[in-house]
This record gives sequence, C-alpha cells and structure tokens, in this order.
Amino acid sequence: MQEADFIRLDRMGRLDAVRAGGEYLGSRVHGGHRVHLYRMDGFFCEVWMRLGWDQVEWIEVARNTEVLSEYVRLDLKDL
Repeated sequence: MQEADFIRLDRMGRLDAVRAGGEYLGSRVHGGHRVHLYRMDGFFCEVWMRLGWDQVEWIEVARNTEVLSEYVRLDLKDL
C-alpha cells in the first residue's frame, strides 16, 4: 500500500493495513500515550494508544526524523 492510499483510510482502515502489512519496530511513551512504530511499504507510521486503555486513538504517518530517532536507544558505555 502506498502512503497516499494509507492516508485516505479512516482509523480502522489504517489499523487493518498495519495489522496486515506493518512490521513492528518499537515503542515509546509520549505524554499519556504509548506510541508504536511500524514500517510499511515505503513509509513509517505510528499507532497511538492512551496509557491504561486497550484502544487505538489514532494512526498517522511518521515523517519527522527527530521523532523517529526517539525509538533508537543506544547505551554507549558498553562499547
């Protein structure tokens, strides 16, 4: 699925697309949400879930490289 097609989907359509073709890469906490990063075919997306709820609030394409870098955690003291 192309990014433009993904953007046109509603929340449930996006969730179905992530479940069908997304590769889970990691999670982070932001405010009151746990945010899960997935790699799709040619783009990344984030699935936002409110902490304490088992429900997806929204799903968006992740383009900001600063946000994407929040998923990378390196412990350099052991290198």
